[in-house]
Amino acid sequence: MDIKVIKGQENYLYDSLKECMALAPEIVPTGDWKRGKEGDWVYTDDLHVCQILRIFYVTVPSTGEKKKCIRTVCGSFVVGQENIKMLGEHGVATNIYTFSGNYDSINEIRSKKTSSKKMLFAQYVAAGMDTSQAYSIIYPKAKDKQYIKTAANKLLQQKKVMEMVKEEIKDILNSEGVTPEYIIQRYKDIADISDKDSDKLRSLDALAKMSGLFDTEKKQEQLTVWTGFTPEQMEAIKDGSSKQEVLAHAEGEDK
Repeated sequence: MDIKVIKGQENYLYDSLKECMALAPEIVPTGDWKRGKEGDWVYTDDLHVCQILRIFYVTVPSTGEKKKCIRTVCGSFVVGQENIKMLGEHGVATNIYTFSGNYDSINEIRSKKTSSKKMLFAQYVAAGMDTSQAYSIIYPKAKDKQYIKTAANKLLQQKKVMEMVKEEIKDILNSEGVTPEYIIQRYKDIADISDKDSDKLRSLDALAKMSGLFDTEKKQEQLTVWTGFTPEQMEAIKDGSSKQEVLAHAEGEDK
């Protein structure tokens, strides 16, 4: 789903009918965009769903013929013009008032889609919130539980979102003094004491991976399945005397 704010109002572009029904069940698309009326929700040529914001007419200077035009969040389009398609996969147009749509490259659009909502999702997940609950808060129109679960998992698997979660985790650890320097010193201290404290070593290993100290391919795989701190772990991190034992226990459960 993409959002474009026009004159202070949010306008939506849904990726599919399924997404539209899950997030806004009151919306019923009427059909192809070329046949829609102003205010109708319609399908783009690649079956995304958007609303017709305005229907207007332009006059062809050479013939005086009036051409019907339709404006949506995807841009402005002349109805019936050959080889013109309204494609939702391009995202919302930078300038909806031009007929070109002024689309950025798809890669640039994808980058811009890393919105504040995705950042919020990453922050919630890193803080220990269940992924489905985080998704429901950010997208309150979503009601179907199975859709929410699937969409949340897909969102978490996006590389950019995983990177955001990773950075949020680092910030949480750093704010509590769990820095790479701290971890190295603790490793050294335990090695010097040398009493085979497996729980503490395991917890330190987990903290090392979470902080990105050992940025290996294996650690990246772990990040993919790790979904943030539990509330108990968050409390443990804030309680310096017990954080290692709790995190060690959590690390053991994941294996």
